[in-house]
Amino acid sequence: MGRAQGSFSIGSVVPGAVWAAALLLAPFGAAGSGTALSTGTTAAPWLWGIGAVLLVLVFPWGLVQVLDRRGDLRQSIARAGVGPVILGAAALCFMLLRLILWLDGPQELAAVVFAMIASFTLTLVMPRTWRPDWPALSLGAAVVILPVLLWAVLPAPAGWLAALVAAILCAGALVLVKNTRSWASMGASAAVGAVVGGGVFLLLWAASG
Repeated sequence: MGRAQGSFSIGSVVPGAVWAAALLLAPFGAAGSGTALSTGTTAAPWLWGIGAVLLVLVFPWGLVQVLDRRGDLRQSIARAGVGPVILGAAALCFMLLRLILWLDGPQELAAVVFAMIASFTLTLVMPRTWRPDWPALSLGAAVVILPVLLWAVLPAPAGWLAALVAAILCAGALVLVKNTRSWASMGASAAVGAVVGGGVFLLLWAASG
């Protein structure tokens, strides 16, 4: 989830991948710790998870790609300091929250969506010189969110092992998304993501239980 550009980079893919994993896993957390994927679950969690990914990640990315090829993206949006995909995804997150409310959807999914909104907000409101790196910010949030979700949806001890592996992989992925920023800046962005995105998720996750 980065700027609409023709060049491919790991940093533009990693944020979307970790948030997609969180959105897919979250609806299964409603089944209770260690039971969601180990027992026969209905199709509803899959529908919520896949639908959320399509709505807030795939759709804005695809739309921006089409508009970018046609040259229809406004220069004012391009100069906003964050990618237009992020702007579109942030708006669609609010739509998803309304759907969860209206359809009595999984509160655990809402917790992930609020964490995304909190993370998006940091990239929108902070001054350009202090703005966190989006891939590092997403990985920082994922270090908190994905282990909790994996622990919740997998039976022990697989859940604990998967949670540990996910935390290590997310932390190690900072090496893959390293850009022109210093390591101190990347680490600070990841820390902010863990505190803000991860913190919002934990608070709402605890409330949903």
